[in-house]
Amino acid sequence: MKQIKIILIAGLFVLPMSSCTNMEAEQSNIKQAIPVKETAIDNSIIFKLNGELVTTSGWNISRFKMTNDSRESLNITTNMHQEKRTFNVNIEGSEAGTYVIKGNDNSKNHFYGSYFPDYMNDLNNSYSFETGSFIINELDTVKNILNGTFSGTVKNMKGESLEITNGKIVNGRLTPGVTVYE
Repeated sequence: MKQIKIILIAGLFVLPMSSCTNMEAEQSNIKQAIPVKETAIDNSIIFKLNGELVTTSGWNISRFKMTNDSRESLNITTNMHQEKRTFNVNIEGSEAGTYVIKGNDNSKNHFYGSYFPDYMNDLNNSYSFETGSFIINELDTVKNILNGTFSGTVKNMKGESLEITNGKIVNGRLTPGVTVYE
């Protein structure tokens, strides 16, 4: 009888302990099953250059207009102090939408710009956008953020081309206000 009491008492301690172990394992499985939300760093600009990932930030993201033009434009320049591979584009508009390379047509939604393989050391080595698009998904002038995607082909004076793909601007810091140039 004494052995039965010892077995019962031991069972009272072992059973809850094994339940805890099973519960921890189940919770661990639940945690693994729930997808983890990918967190992006604000003011990130990410793109692939001929398939190689480039990660930087926005150096200048601002709205501007010329005194003789009532329409606002955007300037987006990546951070040349963070990443030597830098681009600078002007988008002829400041609203959500798709903007393509400025061509010979009279449509309004255009952009133009340059890419520099080594902005800090070789400004003479520049490439111009030949094809491509910038898609502004969100431009919030209250929160001062810009989100969008981009891609394109850039070409230098020697005729060498590079492909910019999978471009993304994540919560780019938009400078408040509009700069007017005369």
